[in-house]
Amino acid sequence: MLGSDSRWLVGMFCVLLGHGCSSRDEGPGNSATGGSTQSGTGGAEGGSDSGGSPAVGGSGGEGGMGGAATGTGGVGDPPGLTFGYPLHSQQEIDAWSTSSSEYTRLANSWAGNTSRDHTSYDIEISSVERDILKDESVYMKVQAVLWAADANPERRTKVAAMLDELRSVESFQTDPGEQYRLVAGWSCTNLAQAAAIIDYEDPDFTNFLVEVCYPILDWTNGPNWHASFADSRLAIAAYVGDVGLWADAKSYFYQRVAQSIYHSTFDGDKVVPLLNNSGVPHVGLTTLHWGGGVGASQVNEDFTPVDPDQFPDGVNAERMRDLGHVSMGLGAFMHAARTILAQGDDLETHAFSRLREAYSHHGDRVLAYLETGVIPDPDTIQGDGGGSLNQAWFGARKLFGVETPAVVTTLCARPEVTGFAPAGANHLVAEAFTDEM
Repeated sequence: MLGSDSRWLVGMFCVLLGHGCSSRDEGPGNSATGGSTQSGTGGAEGGSDSGGSPAVGGSGGEGGMGGAATGTGGVGDPPGLTFGYPLHSQQEIDAWSTSSSEYTRLANSWAGNTSRDHTSYDIEISSVERDILKDESVYMKVQAVLWAADANPERRTKVAAMLDELRSVESFQTDPGEQYRLVAGWSCTNLAQAAAIIDYEDPDFTNFLVEVCYPILDWTNGPNWHASFADSRLAIAAYVGDVGLWADAKSYFYQRVAQSIYHSTFDGDKVVPLLNNSGVPHVGLTTLHWGGGVGASQVNEDFTPVDPDQFPDGVNAERMRDLGHVSMGLGAFMHAARTILAQGDDLETHAFSRLREAYSHHGDRVLAYLETGVIPDPDTIQGDGGGSLNQAWFGARKLFGVETPAVVTTLCARPEVTGFAPAGANHLVAEAFTDEM
């Protein structure tokens, strides 16, 4: 069996050969917690066809925070917390209405059709079934959201039947690019949200989320991968209502958001490094994470910025890749933050501040690009990243409230954003309806 350093070198060899980091986002890993780290291949409606970072690390070996916290704590709401809905609060769900034009747009989308066929899964989800699950998780969330608005019993019955299909799943087929981790990262937040909205409970489905999915939600590095893992870990913990799992998921989120978004108030003149399994800062993974995987690391080996003049608060580790992947990563971190708040928990100040500055900085870049067709300096290595740059703005406005950066409000009114496919894609689903103001 390869040691962690050997696995990391094998991963880097794959990067150099172009394996495991294709346009479908197959390779970036997460360095802090022993699971999987990826974020998305597009979905059935208009999403980006890549979510993973191109810098593949090793398999759960560099920088683990420790895998799933299953079996720890107990199930039940501790003082001050009310476990229930991932992402959306009860108040938000109660406000969803059939009178909204966005309801009509969503109901008329591909995912609004209650007659759509669905898949039965094998005990091991194959690589083919994995990609089907990605799209079906989008469909399930849309159907659950529409049911909350229109009370059509066919929608709830459909979602319950599809969730039933996952009760016997015991594993995912692995692949060299770790794509199975990525798809689990995208899908699980949708599955947990859908199950919570329709009040679906089944011990075998819970086991699927906690014992099959949660442990693979990590990888060695990759900003948007880490973000999707944080999103799904917290969604699972909130849905299950396990205190130990919740603590583990929060710890993961706070570490990962700090490692992916710079803020001088909390970080000084250096980024927060990725860690190895012993908790020691790892230079190679950190420089990969901050752009080295696409050939343009934003940080030096001492973790200081290469160009301090172009390194404001809110810089995202994936900025040099493209605009779309930054939107995907920020959207997943935004989900995670909202899930924490939706349970009645407190969101740590640094996380809120990092996300707000990140949305402000990234928003300025996206708006300038939409207005001029030119990406502001520093230019990206891989262009705009596709349609996903138009996602995750409505949810940011919900998170920040009266503190929403002006550029986010502006983007929420842009036709590219308001006209995005109503069902969304990957982990960013039905945003125009669910996060309507």
